[in-house]
Amino acid sequence: MKIYLIISFLLVLGNLQVWSQKHSDVKATLGNERLHLNQPDTNKTAGNFGTKYLVLDASPLLGGFHRYRFHVGDHIKFRMRNETIRFNETIAGITDSSFTIGTVNEVVGRMNYQEILLKDIRQIKVSRRIPFVSEASYYFPIAGLLYIGADFFNKGIDNKRYTTGASSLIIGGALMATGFICYKISFAPHKINRRNKLKVLESY
Repeated sequence: MKIYLIISFLLVLGNLQVWSQKHSDVKATLGNERLHLNQPDTNKTAGNFGTKYLVLDASPLLGGFHRYRFHVGDHIKFRMRNETIRFNETIAGITDSSFTIGTVNEVVGRMNYQEILLKDIRQIKVSRRIPFVSEASYYFPIAGLLYIGADFFNKGIDNKRYTTGASSLIIGGALMATGFICYKISFAPHKINRRNKLKVLESY
């Protein structure tokens, strides 16, 4: 029973990887900036001359260098220095050294705006879709639970139900741990420092 569950799971992952790789290969043929401007599902304004946008150049230990862009209208998740609040707000404006977030004040029924200086940003959380890795962050923990559950509800070597062996716990735990690592790579918080730099660029 367990072997059939694992085989079915791997077949699903294989199909997802092929699909992701196909789309990745098509996008790779486009230039970096051109691909960015052609994304239809975001609130991009970089096509207009002189438009400012935020850039996070991240070089984490895992995953390699990547550039993340934030435009007016995009959501941004960040933390500020000497504060514990987690911000998840919409960018309302961008200047050379700061950006403005807009929050809804439900009491008075209006928008409040707050200017955030770039030098006050401590951490930014971003999401990056990586073929196979991003999918694994969801499916590997499920596979681990299914593997342990299959061993628990089915008769094993001891011919008893509702028991789980150490080997099943190790394999299931390894799958869940791998999924957690994949999640950290795909949805990682980046601390602003020498490796991860936040700045403002202007379209031209």
